[in-house]
Amino acid sequence: MIIIVFIDFIANIFSNNYMPHGACYLWEPGILWSNVFGDGLTSLSYFMIPGLLIYFVKNRKDVEVNSLLLAFSFFIIACGLVHSLAIVNVWRPYYNISGFLKSLTAIISAGTVFMLYRSMPELIKIPSPASLEKANKEILELNENLEQKVEERTAELIEINKEQESFSYSISHDLQIPIRAILGFSSMIKEDHASQLDDEGLRKLDTISESANKMNELVQGILEFSRLGRAGVSMKPLDMNQLFRDSFNEVVDSKSIEEEIDFEVADLPEALGDELMIKSVINNIIDNSVKYRNIDSKLKIKVHAKEEGSHIVYSVSDNGIGFNMNYKPKMFEVFHQLHNEKTIKGSGVGLAIVHRIISKHSGIADAYSDGEGKGATIHFSLPKV
Repeated sequence: MIIIVFIDFIANIFSNNYMPHGACYLWEPGILWSNVFGDGLTSLSYFMIPGLLIYFVKNRKDVEVNSLLLAFSFFIIACGLVHSLAIVNVWRPYYNISGFLKSLTAIISAGTVFMLYRSMPELIKIPSPASLEKANKEILELNENLEQKVEERTAELIEINKEQESFSYSISHDLQIPIRAILGFSSMIKEDHASQLDDEGLRKLDTISESANKMNELVQGILEFSRLGRAGVSMKPLDMNQLFRDSFNEVVDSKSIEEEIDFEVADLPEALGDELMIKSVINNIIDNSVKYRNIDSKLKIKVHAKEEGSHIVYSVSDNGIGFNMNYKPKMFEVFHQLHNEKTIKGSGVGLAIVHRIISKHSGIADAYSDGEGKGATIHFSLPKV
């Protein structure tokens, strides 16, 4: 029964027991073909609009396909079908199908209008070309002003840095003259007049010499630190295994250390850097391990490395006296020492030099310790070859 009803429905849709539109036009060629041309071009235009919308969305990745755009496309396609069928109806009177399409188009049209009405507040907020042009002009002006301010501030900072470096260099250089005089005269007094001084006098003379040597060490640190600000970086592949071994031998020889030190270097990958600067980094780190060793146990220094992104991170670990992690932020600052100067002598410049050199190589210097008496690890990173 249902099949019979469906067949009757289809038959009625395609029923052509009516007069075609051509008969209404009295088959007058002018009227007939003007209507065919008008409906044909209109339907073709309607069918092209969704294609152009698809092309637009495909090339504008920032535009999302939303329900309003889909509804509008369906409405356009339905309108095109109505006009296409109007051409068919000139010769074949399929008015049932035409009525069905017009009803469907009406429903889609009403839905599109409703969706357009609901979207109107958001559509109104879309800026006009004139307002966009004005906003872009304001942004360009702000960027120009910002670039000018950045250039001015950069120039000021460069000038300030130059003045600070020049001041540090001049002061350090000028201080060396009286320091040499103090050390020279102290030595001469001790050699020429030792018999005229009692034990307390000799102790005070030794204190003067020790303090002068401390000052000389600080001055040398300031000089090296200030030179780093002016020095350029000559990047080339570095044999880090050789650099670490050479630095270890230099530090041990300079300090005249007699006790044995376990120095273990893993197979280290090459890195890019300035050889003299990186040699200074390694010297200061190993010197730090030797300086802050635990006198009650054999010093052990281990060096290893690992890749992290575009950099190689080198780590130098020891079993020395370690440090309190709460004070780590001051560790790489100039003249900051984490231990008592009376027990361990140091200038407080070594790790500051490490930090500045590694920064000039676009790397990072860091330190870690499990606590006082539990050793320390110094990390620094360099670009991969």
